[in-house]
Amino acid sequence: MAAFDPFLPLRERCVGCYARLMWNQLTIGLGGLLLAFPGHASQPDPFAYKFVMTPEEGPVDAAVERRYTASFNHCQKAAVTTAANVTCFRDEFARQDETLNRVWRTVFGRMPANSLGRLRAAQRQWASQRDPFCKSKAAEFSRGTIAPVVYLDCRVEQTIRRTMWLSALR
Repeated sequence: MAAFDPFLPLRERCVGCYARLMWNQLTIGLGGLLLAFPGHASQPDPFAYKFVMTPEEGPVDAAVERRYTASFNHCQKAAVTTAANVTCFRDEFARQDETLNRVWRTVFGRMPANSLGRLRAAQRQWASQRDPFCKSKAAEFSRGTIAPVVYLDCRVEQTIRRTMWLSALR
């Protein structure tokens, strides 16, 4: 098997990937045509999710901020080193992940049976994309000691946001 070469064009690296890309472009183009015929427009996916991150320099999402635990806030006030901040975020992630799992079980239990497969698939997709998303955010700070804090902060925030999203499902 040949070694992966990121500089090869997509169609030469992965024939299936290129075919999927072409199909996606075709269906996106057809989607525009279908919207021109009112009876054929597709409904938006109720389980679609977009990752959002609070900007370093910008307004804080108050709904997200309210979800951080008192233990985390206390830890942050006492933290004076990067290692201490990492510990605060690591512990908060465990707490927020537990909350997410509890909310997941509740939401999954109340959803109609015909939605469960799509909800499960959406949750798995979110879980598989969260860490790469957060790694990309931390990569912006890869030359500094703050990168692990940014990564863990992102994981906590994304878990809080997903918990809020799941809670809003009807």
